[in-house]
Amino acid sequence: MRTMNKTLAAATAVLMGAGAAQAADAIVSQPYEPSPATYAAPAPISNWSGFYLGGAANWDWGTFDEGDFKADGWGGTLFGGYNMQSGNIVYGVEGDLATSNQSQNINPGLKMEQGFNGSLRGRVGYAMDPVLLYGTAGLAGSKLVAKQAGDKDTQMGWGWTVGAGVEAMVTENISARVEYRYTDYGKQDFKLNGNTYERGFQENTVKVGLGVHF
Repeated sequence: MRTMNKTLAAATAVLMGAGAAQAADAIVSQPYEPSPATYAAPAPISNWSGFYLGGAANWDWGTFDEGDFKADGWGGTLFGGYNMQSGNIVYGVEGDLATSNQSQNINPGLKMEQGFNGSLRGRVGYAMDPVLLYGTAGLAGSKLVAKQAGDKDTQMGWGWTVGAGVEAMVTENISARVEYRYTDYGKQDFKLNGNTYERGFQENTVKVGLGVHF
């Protein structure tokens, strides 16, 4: 009887050992399958290339070469241009035509006014979706009027303009922008009542507007 029990115990031990070995072999023999790598695609860059048109309201302040005598006023602007794009770099050309009601009274009885004005500029910027930071510079011109004692003289002032701005896409084809520019229209000779007055005009402008891209 004892011999039979020993035999059964030995057989059980052998079977258990064989089963454990098979289980270990099964675990070891399973091939390693790495988890699939996750890849986050970079955010798409907004497409700024192509033609665009827009409008803006502008606040202007400047001086007609007379120290503390300041001119300021509100106006409106129409602008348009064409962008090209290489990656995050956006570059192109832009033109605008604006109105202004700036005026300045200068003694003795001389009044200076700014009329319509415009510019043709290059523009270079860096796109950081959905925002475009840009700088701009180019040529500028403005109608300038001098008045004194019933006499009036009108001249075109020509000069340069430089500035910077930020523009953001608010929909797929509509952008909002804020821009600051400094402009110097040079000096002109105004003839009034037999006298000649040399005056230049320099102005600062902040424009807030919307553009449509095609």
